[in-house]
Amino acid sequence: MTRAVRRAAVAGKLGLLGLLVVLAGCASVPPAPPSVDLATAWSRARAEAWAPRRFKALFRGEVVPRVGVAVRGYLSVWWDGETLVWRASAPLGGAGKGGVLWRDADEASGLFPGPLSARDALAAILGVADVAAAPGASPAWSNGAFRLPLADGLRHGLLDGAGQVVGLDLPGGVTVRFEPGEGVPRKITARGPEGGAVLTLESFGAWPAGERIPGTGGA
Repeated sequence: MTRAVRRAAVAGKLGLLGLLVVLAGCASVPPAPPSVDLATAWSRARAEAWAPRRFKALFRGEVVPRVGVAVRGYLSVWWDGETLVWRASAPLGGAGKGGVLWRDADEASGLFPGPLSARDALAAILGVADVAAAPGASPAWSNGAFRLPLADGLRHGLLDGAGQVVGLDLPGGVTVRFEPGEGVPRKITARGPEGGAVLTLESFGAWPAGERIPGTGGA
């Protein structure tokens, strides 16, 4: 390799390095201050998501465990404000094809790979955790969103500059990212030490009080 070629190669590497440094700097600096108070936006989203309401939704799902093969199927959910009944066309979380999640339960949900608790699985489906923002919390910009500490000291909410909840950081190294939607997120991407799952909303609507859940005989 001639000296000129070596100089050109070094210059190219430095140029690429400089570009990467600039891009990394751009990723860590928010494009603009948020247009709303993020703690207030979080409280509003939490109140709306966890308010007494009844809905049913259908998601297209894919689960990719760290060990094993990917599983694809459909997930149907029915929510009455306190409990969520779920049915899957395949055992998406490895714990069967159905179950019930209670709002205040801490046991593993069976919906996602790993021991994600029922309350955190509900937070993933509803698009916001049922935990208040930490008093006086100062959101920090991180990886494209404002990271808001929550009052339990274990969880963080992620919001964009307009105050939409776009993700959760949960105990056990689990991250959930949302494509916001009306009623529930349009897309839910969860990742953790034991694998990941992606749920894409297919349909969403009211669940009338007199309408039975298919195959259960219950409403």
